[in-house]
Amino acid sequence: PDAHIHTSFPRGPDQLFCSVSNGPYIMNTTANGNDSKKFKGDMRGLGASSRVLHIRRLPSDITETEVIGLGLPFGDVTNLLMLKAKNQAFLEMSTEEAAQNMVGYYSTVLPIIRNQPIHVQFSNHKELKTDNSPNQERAQAALRALSSSHVDSVVSAPSTVLRVVVENLVCPVTMDTLCQVFSKFGTVLRIIVFTKNSQFQALLQYSDGQSAQAAKVLLDGQNLYNGCCTLRISFSKLTTLDIKYNNERSRDFTRPDLPSGESMPPMEHPAMAAAFSKPRPLCLHLSTEFPSFSM
Repeated sequence: PDAHIHTSFPRGPDQLFCSVSNGPYIMNTTANGNDSKKFKGDMRGLGASSRVLHIRRLPSDITETEVIGLGLPFGDVTNLLMLKAKNQAFLEMSTEEAAQNMVGYYSTVLPIIRNQPIHVQFSNHKELKTDNSPNQERAQAALRALSSSHVDSVVSAPSTVLRVVVENLVCPVTMDTLCQVFSKFGTVLRIIVFTKNSQFQALLQYSDGQSAQAAKVLLDGQNLYNGCCTLRISFSKLTTLDIKYNNERSRDFTRPDLPSGESMPPMEHPAMAAAFSKPRPLCLHLSTEFPSFSM
């Protein structure tokens, strides 16, 4: 089986997909509708605030890259201390606010790595000091590589527009499905879904390049549903999406006044049509996979 980081998604039919709003699409993972970068939750009982986080109950085969990936969507990771013998790690974020957002988010959306629930809490340490042991050298090397890529993406992300191809299309995938998943990493402004070369595809525009870069790195190669609907993501050459209609195939969340246009055409992709006409138990819920950050 694939080794992924997981989170829990709502299971009720009314909770599975976020409703389309009149503003930019932001995933609602809590009743307050806060996303992972802007989470302002109740910090009571989570310990004294610190930019150093204590991560417990990690799988024995956890990688440095996976641990860093837990923090990177919330901000820059400045240090990492791996305690593999204890199945623990300490992660230092660049700011206390980033650490607060991370703890608040994961207190609501529990991260699970290879079926193992992970606990994230504030550490008593105010900063991390690491030695030059082989284990820590590997951690620092991964940290330098990933943080460098993350910083570079903030300055010069290739595009805010992503091209998404869904392979092994067994379950029905809709525009709302993609919005729910991709809005974990930033504000989705516009989206178009279509079929090309017998493949279900989408063009999706973020409000900033950093969000697009994070989504590409974290979601590329992951499954939308358990065992199927694999995402293949690349940067588009487009700099913006020109949306003329708000309907099942396209939406501009910054332009709620756009007309709906013609009704949705018949399903062009045979797998998509079959998925809608013949429900399968496998397709009842979104995959609980939350991707690891990998190079």
